[in-house]
Amino acid sequence: MSETLFTRRQMHGIILPLIMEQVFMAAIGMFDVIMVSGIGEDAISAVSLVDFINQLINSVLTALSTGGVIVCSQYVGRKNLDAAKEAVQHLVLIVVLAGTALMAVALAGNRLILGLLYGSLEKSVMDNASVYFTLSGISYPFIALFCCSAAVMRALGYTKLSFHTSLTMNILNILMNGVFIFLLKWGVFGAGLASLLSRMIVSLLLFSMLFRKQDMLKLAPPLTWRLNKKTSSAILSLAIPTSLESSIFYIGRLLVQSVVTGFGTSAIAANAVSLTVTEFLHMPGAGIGIGMITIVGRCIGADEKKQARENASYLIRLAYILQGICCIASMILAPQILGLYNLTPQTLEIGVVMLVSHGVICGIFWPMGFTTANALKSAGDVKFTMTISTTSMWLCRVGGSYLLVRLFPALGVYNVWIAMYCDWILRAGVYFLRFRGEKWLDKKVK
Repeated sequence: MSETLFTRRQMHGIILPLIMEQVFMAAIGMFDVIMVSGIGEDAISAVSLVDFINQLINSVLTALSTGGVIVCSQYVGRKNLDAAKEAVQHLVLIVVLAGTALMAVALAGNRLILGLLYGSLEKSVMDNASVYFTLSGISYPFIALFCCSAAVMRALGYTKLSFHTSLTMNILNILMNGVFIFLLKWGVFGAGLASLLSRMIVSLLLFSMLFRKQDMLKLAPPLTWRLNKKTSSAILSLAIPTSLESSIFYIGRLLVQSVVTGFGTSAIAANAVSLTVTEFLHMPGAGIGIGMITIVGRCIGADEKKQARENASYLIRLAYILQGICCIASMILAPQILGLYNLTPQTLEIGVVMLVSHGVICGIFWPMGFTTANALKSAGDVKFTMTISTTSMWLCRVGGSYLLVRLFPALGVYNVWIAMYCDWILRAGVYFLRFRGEKWLDKKVK
């Protein structure tokens, strides 16, 4: 009889801190928006528009980290700790170099990028967005360092550590926001500076813990790390499809955002605030999906396919339960939640419709369309998920947004949300069929 790699209690111990970590990571952008809301809807729009870009960057860096962690988790499952150590060192180097490159692009192309993505914004919105984007760009190498360090600690089973550092980051961000925005009256600049400093401090702290807090892998001093072709290829073969999938998803969201900007400031603010709130509603499924990288990845590495499927099935069911609770609560409390943002009555009305419709569709389709994808990725089935994600995103969410706006102009910004729901439904159907089959279980790292 084969050894049980993860009990239910052990899985709960892994995923619950991850869910809270995802909540705290999403909270940085949300708190920035809430705390600048007193300045006006121009500030809300500026911070929210740049936060879409930040989500893209974070998703790319997280996806790169995920590719490396899939390799690391499967090596740990095989008890090949030397290979796992090599994978960790390569992962950190690759992701931090990517973050540095993204910083350079953001700083060099600041207003050009904002103009290309969002078209002609009002001057006050563009000025605030440019300031917030500059400070965000400087933070990208630190976001990269945090993403890969947290991913490694999760893969080694230290999920509470990354949760505690995420909590620390948010506490620092809120405290500095209070000082910079309300005491020093620095407005959007203060919000951006608070996010930059909190990310910088916590990422360096978490990176140091790779050497001080975990004892599974004995890492060499960072200055001795070098890239080699074999390990880099193993990581990039999974990291590139995963990061492409994630980046294409957010690029599609940004293109859709350009459609939203044509409906005016109220539509921009309502859409931005509602999407920020829904990020929290997705946290149970997102945290469970990240936990699958460790849980299912190790099962696949140990060649325990039956346990991989059983554990993944249990976690998907758990995602549905937790996600359903969050969605029902958001539908009931939509006016109160959106009331935190000091919105105008017109903007508040639009946002309530968005949150209520979201609660219905999300509770039914989101876990199957997104959490299940991570079960497939953790086994190495990354090319399939990239293909489906890209096709669904561009066919339904991007193409559908432009088409529906032309066909039903009276629905305005709601067309964008209808197109998003079509994307989720298509993904859920395809991933359900893939998960029921056997192909995804035979994709492990060679």
